[in-house]
Amino acid sequence: MTSASKTTSHRPRRPLRLTAGAVAAAAVGWSLVAVSGAAAAEQAEPGAELVFEQTAEPIEGVRPGDSSEVSFAVKNKGDAPATRVVLYLGGSQGLEYAKKYSNCVYEEAPAQDEGPARTNAVCDIEQTLEPGVVYEPGEPIGLKLLDRALYERLDVNILAGVNTFPDGTQHGGGADPVLKLVARTTPEAPGTVHGGELGVDITAENTADFALTGSKVRGAAGRTVEAKVTFANKGPAWARNDVYGPIGVFDVGIPEGTKVTGVPEFCEPAEAAATYRCTTPYNYADEDSERAYVFGLRIEKVVANATGKVAFVKGDNRWGTLPFDKNRTNNTAEIVVNEPGGGASSGGTTSGGTSGGTTGGTDGAASSTGGSGAGTQLDELAETGTTDSTLLAGGAAVVLLAAGGAAVAIRRRTS
Repeated sequence: MTSASKTTSHRPRRPLRLTAGAVAAAAVGWSLVAVSGAAAAEQAEPGAELVFEQTAEPIEGVRPGDSSEVSFAVKNKGDAPATRVVLYLGGSQGLEYAKKYSNCVYEEAPAQDEGPARTNAVCDIEQTLEPGVVYEPGEPIGLKLLDRALYERLDVNILAGVNTFPDGTQHGGGADPVLKLVARTTPEAPGTVHGGELGVDITAENTADFALTGSKVRGAAGRTVEAKVTFANKGPAWARNDVYGPIGVFDVGIPEGTKVTGVPEFCEPAEAAATYRCTTPYNYADEDSERAYVFGLRIEKVVANATGKVAFVKGDNRWGTLPFDKNRTNNTAEIVVNEPGGGASSGGTTSGGTSGGTTGGTDGAASSTGGSGAGTQLDELAETGTTDSTLLAGGAAVVLLAAGGAAVAIRRRTS
């Protein structure tokens, strides 16, 4: 397929927004790039200004294992030739480049800070781009969708006069031919919108199974137990949000007769009584990943089968309804304290008056009816899901190459 290129203290920190210059050379994951964004701006050739035609359309209807193609058009909008041109390609971790051009250096950048892993390339374009001329790649950029692909994105940037390759031409040693830009012969359409960067969003027909598990614990009055709740993405796809907010949000009901003495990181008291709201640390969750949230609970009064409900709730955006999760059977769980006839505790431990192993430990909400206000919203979640495998693209990515920009639209800047 061819497409014209296109809190609180417990809350995750929001990634910084990057300028076009900083993105080009210092974006998250670009360890290939030796020059900083500020240096790139200083080295930009006077009179040369490279901008992309903002005519991209998102790519949809593809599946893991498919191939896709992205093309783009770049114009020297300045009044002087552009030389020492460097093209930057940044792909999300569900993508793989179909070709390895000999004038490009490739890198699989691991997850850093709050950003997911990326697959990047820096290409040395040994050409002079003349003023007023529109250029296109000699062939579209070929991409392969991996088994983990779901909400993917290819970011493209280009700069002139950048000292990324200080020793001259840099060849990555790829077996494929040189990636070249060729002048387009057809005139540019009137009113064409330009921008300093380009992003193309690729939505694969795939699923990610988000799951919650609870625990069963036992203890006498006055004892403190550790009740564990686990969030997991069972795959097969990784998933990221269309905003900087966490991709998973769930409420944990505190069982009757217990008092919170230890609060795990990324959890905080909810508006509903005896309820804590927890989130994933970042705005993405890799496939086959999980995170444990351990609550310290002091048993103030023994209540047989005291139960707190754990369930996903709607997040700060429409992807909070988990449209990619077609398996709703594991979207809820329970914390059970002193189940009648129960054996050894499952997923929890007891201790003598303190809650070991929890982080951010503070006295939390007072006890109330177990699970009250847990806010499952399972029916609301189910309303957003469909039985077919077609997934809706949504949201707007606002940062090129930034960690976790989830992307189904293109940031536009008028010329």
